[in-house]
Amino acid sequence: MEENMNEDVLTIDLSQLFKLLKKNLRLIILSMVVCAIAAFSITAFLLPKKYASESSIYLVSKVNAETGTVDAAALSANSKQVNNYMEMIKGKNILNKVAKELNIDVKEVQGAISVTNKNETEIMDVKATTDDPVKSQQIVKTLTSIFFKEVKENLKVENMMVMNDPEVDKVPVSPSKKMNTLIGALLGLLASGGYVFLTFILDKRLRTKQEAENFLGIPVLAEIPYYEE
Repeated sequence: MEENMNEDVLTIDLSQLFKLLKKNLRLIILSMVVCAIAAFSITAFLLPKKYASESSIYLVSKVNAETGTVDAAALSANSKQVNNYMEMIKGKNILNKVAKELNIDVKEVQGAISVTNKNETEIMDVKATTDDPVKSQQIVKTLTSIFFKEVKENLKVENMMVMNDPEVDKVPVSPSKKMNTLIGALLGLLASGGYVFLTFILDKRLRTKQEAENFLGIPVLAEIPYYEE
């Protein structure tokens, strides 16, 4: 019997909570809109923007002179060699030369670049992200140029080619206005919803006959109607 009573109380509480949420729907929506606008404004005008430039390096596999097809062994070797080249292009020796040529700190170069391999293929992507689109392009261009020179002189490697030259992209890659605006709206929803829920939890008034009976454990014998003037 006690278990049934608790279930009834829970049902009534949830019903009252939904009513309170519905009553404060305008407050919740307003909070979401205000927070979304604030997040968008901060992202657009206050947060520092980041710009990226990218280039792809392709390891050309040798073609078998007799069959006219790419040698499978050479293809496999190139795919494995990409990992070595990825470590080499991020090495201090090359980064120091890039920093010296561009007259910037080597730590800035190191923090700006990222080198990835596309699905374990023979393609290596070199990307730089800074607060200046021109600087990002210069870092990638200089880095690939010095890297090509190093592998050609020291390793006698000549089977590399640039698939796409780095460009000056003036569209920032971060921060994301859409993502931050959405996060702002969600924070507004959580804040206003949390406020409504907190006021509901802290409100100890008995609103209905059923709540009074469940709380006191005795039946209500009479009700006094209340009319607003």
